[in-house]
Amino acid sequence: MEKRKLNLAIFISGGGTNMEAIAKNCAEGAIDARVAVVVSNNPDAYGLTRAKNMGIPTVVVDHRDFASRQDHEREIIRRLQDYPIDFVCLAGYMRVVTPILIERFANREMNLPGIINIHPADTKAYQGEHGYEFAMGLLKKHTERLTETRITVHFVDPGVDTGMIIKQLPVPVLPEDSLDDLKKRGLAQEYILYSDVIQSIAEGRVAVVDNDVTIS
Repeated sequence: MEKRKLNLAIFISGGGTNMEAIAKNCAEGAIDARVAVVVSNNPDAYGLTRAKNMGIPTVVVDHRDFASRQDHEREIIRRLQDYPIDFVCLAGYMRVVTPILIERFANREMNLPGIINIHPADTKAYQGEHGYEFAMGLLKKHTERLTETRITVHFVDPGVDTGMIIKQLPVPVLPEDSLDDLKKRGLAQEYILYSDVIQSIAEGRVAVVDNDVTIS
């Protein structure tokens, strides 16, 4: 009997290159999953065009139409009720999710949180936007240039990049790097790491024990 593939919902706000990399790997059989739907809070996100070009259904729920994050997420849940979804992957989704979304998409069958995210820095060291700028020492509150950044895939909790770390991948910050150089090299590794983590979940090798993630 053929193993059932995971159904993914990928949430985006912008260009959607991470989404596209995941979808291509799914289509090529490198990940035992399928992208059931792409969701965006931004109707102008170019990632929606990428998804449509790949034949993936899209759902747009503009956050500006709602008075609160909770109301916005309730509408997302309503719009997604007809899609089979095992996991939600945040891929450049520029919204802090609330317990409403987290609870709705918890994967009880696998006993795992149901939302994962990728971040371009070590989440123990830095949370929020501009992770590559952090590594380059370009932020007002962090002017020290690092020798490497650690791309992180983590489960999502109500905080900002504070959820349990699943896996990290170091990317060196070279002396001659510009910000664009680091972003380009880092994004290439993001595409690899995110797909690798999703495949590990699909294979049933990811578990949470005592609030710590293990990969067998």
